[in-house]
Amino acid sequence: MGVDFIALLQAGTAAIQKTANDIVYYIAFPHLGIHLNVSPVAFELGPFKVHWYGIIIAAAILVALTLAIKETKKFDIKEDDLVDMFLIALPVSIIFARLFFVIFTWSSFKNDLLGIFRIWEGGLAIYGAVIGAVLSVYIFSRIKKIDMLHWCDFACVYLPLAQAIGRWGNFFNQELYGKNTDLPWGMTGNIIQNNPDPGVNGQLLVHPTFLYESLLNLGVFAILYRLRKNRKVKGSVFAWYLILYSTVRFMMEFLRTDAFGVGTIRYNQVFAAAVLVCAVIWLMILSRRSKKAIEEEEELAPSPYASVIDKMEKDEEQEKLTQSADSFKALENGEAPDTSEEGVQQEGASIGTLPENRAEETDALNDALVIAEGSTKDKE
Repeated sequence: MGVDFIALLQAGTAAIQKTANDIVYYIAFPHLGIHLNVSPVAFELGPFKVHWYGIIIAAAILVALTLAIKETKKFDIKEDDLVDMFLIALPVSIIFARLFFVIFTWSSFKNDLLGIFRIWEGGLAIYGAVIGAVLSVYIFSRIKKIDMLHWCDFACVYLPLAQAIGRWGNFFNQELYGKNTDLPWGMTGNIIQNNPDPGVNGQLLVHPTFLYESLLNLGVFAILYRLRKNRKVKGSVFAWYLILYSTVRFMMEFLRTDAFGVGTIRYNQVFAAAVLVCAVIWLMILSRRSKKAIEEEEELAPSPYASVIDKMEKDEEQEKLTQSADSFKALENGEAPDTSEEGVQQEGASIGTLPENRAEETDALNDALVIAEGSTKDKE
């Protein structure tokens, strides 16, 4: 009796596919009584699978862009320029974010090069995205001859908002969770249980670090939105974004367990610390430059009584010209100047006498001097 190996192979393949299709995906917060039957795949279109991760990332980008467009007029930014920059920055940011992740996790891709392109499975590094975005804005601003720092201050406000929304893609993928915990909001899921990260007991609850970072990013968004309204130094809002987000990320890395590092060294934590220090130094430099510029403007500003003095000098010059014209007319008419002692005294008196409004100008000068002295004492 012969064995039909082809039939056995087909039966085995069908069994594997059935097992894969029968997997029950779920995410649960047991202490909170929450149990969700959700899969990383939102729906299928024939052979194509549409993942929640991609949908949420797209939604995050759309929300950020929509809000930014509504605010363009307030900050003297052309809507068309914003859309053009977005169309350049988006693909560049995604490419840089993926490359940043792939470079530091090359061991996972060296035997699966096509896996580099499967970004819907996760694996976008935010600092790579920031590098790509800044590079795009720099090139775009040079081409359009616009102020790069002004654009960075405007656009960076929406980055933490997009990040806050995008973190929920990690929720559906059951990735980027934290260490084991017994806190009331600890989470679990079938993927966490069956394929836990190194150092994690899949049968115990874990920190929902995606949720922590999402909430903290919403706070960063609110702070930056307010800072942008009261901006005094160009470039300062972007510096604050780097400071605040790097602080959030540095703290989160103490809880994260995903294999994005070597031993106890976390790549994102090291990068966050470096960015944090550089951003603080940059903000200090920007503040000093602004303070120096304000001091120079105050030195070049006219004194409070300069206009009064200028008016008095012009009036005196006009008076001299009038007297010279009168003397010239007298000579033309054949009138000899009065050289008597009385005439000389009258002429001297007329030259030395102030016009009627000169006394008022002198009073105004004295008032200005008093005001100037008072403002100087206030500054001291």
